[in-house]
Amino acid sequence: MNVNDEASAWAPASISNLGPGFDAFGAALAGLGDTVSVKCSSTVQDTVCFSPDSLWRGPTDPGRNTASVAARAVAQRLGYDGGLDIEITKGLPAGTGMGSSAASCVAAAVATEALLGARLETEHMLAAVIEGEAATSGHGHADNVLPALLGGLIMMRSVSPSDYIRFEGWESLFFVVVLPEMEVLTREARTALPESIPLAKAVDHAARLGLLLNALHHQDAPSLGKWMMSDDIVVPARKHLWPHLDDVVAGAMQAGAEGCAISGSGPAVLACCSGNGADRLRSVSSAMQAACNENGLEATAAVHQIDNIGARILTTDGPVGYRTRQPIS
Repeated sequence: MNVNDEASAWAPASISNLGPGFDAFGAALAGLGDTVSVKCSSTVQDTVCFSPDSLWRGPTDPGRNTASVAARAVAQRLGYDGGLDIEITKGLPAGTGMGSSAASCVAAAVATEALLGARLETEHMLAAVIEGEAATSGHGHADNVLPALLGGLIMMRSVSPSDYIRFEGWESLFFVVVLPEMEVLTREARTALPESIPLAKAVDHAARLGLLLNALHHQDAPSLGKWMMSDDIVVPARKHLWPHLDDVVAGAMQAGAEGCAISGSGPAVLACCSGNGADRLRSVSSAMQAACNENGLEATAAVHQIDNIGARILTTDGPVGYRTRQPIS
């Protein structure tokens, strides 16, 4: 094992669900993410700290922190039993629905792999980052960690064994992401879900998901927008967590968005717009923020494209894409 002195990695934010894609669909978002640096410790204990530049600070107990759990899972799979010193720079706040925990655990896992000078098979890396995600959410789902790791748009069926497809996001697709100043915890949102659903509703949901995937595959933004707004199972069960949702969606659509949906368990709301029409993007953003304000919520807004690269290993010569192991210009 060719152990390095230190290694760092960055992983992007992610959106998930997009309507009927609950626990099955995710996409990496350009421009936002977390950085994690890892060193070998002089002891056998793992340590966790947050840099002064972090937007948010989570638990520093290595057994409870998503990044340290993922890093340790990678180390174990590579046969390293020494300690790890982990520093996290959070570029994402928690409880947003934008894959904050996924970005940290993916960056930590990729940095640990680089530190130890080895490479795991993708399936083993995926298992490690799912362990990290479960430390925060209590559920080992991959709809955020897999896009953060591999970039692009991901549709997945299972994680053990891993069974997914990945495809590139298209350049003319933009997401206006509005983040109200409220927190919705993944654990709380999951307790609101029904334990069973009628067969007819399950069949209908599967059809909606197929139409969503078809819209993504054919880069059909109007159809994508239509099916982003199509979920008769998860959103109705969680509606009480987002009392502002109907007004925000209505504002986005009236301003020219092609579709609007909650990302993950929220509270982030995203609207899709095709074409680089700056005026329309500003109009959609303003309308969604105004709807939040009218519901007594301050909100920030930003425009993002799909990040087709995913996690990056940060080297002195510049970032290297985890998936391709190619330098990023």
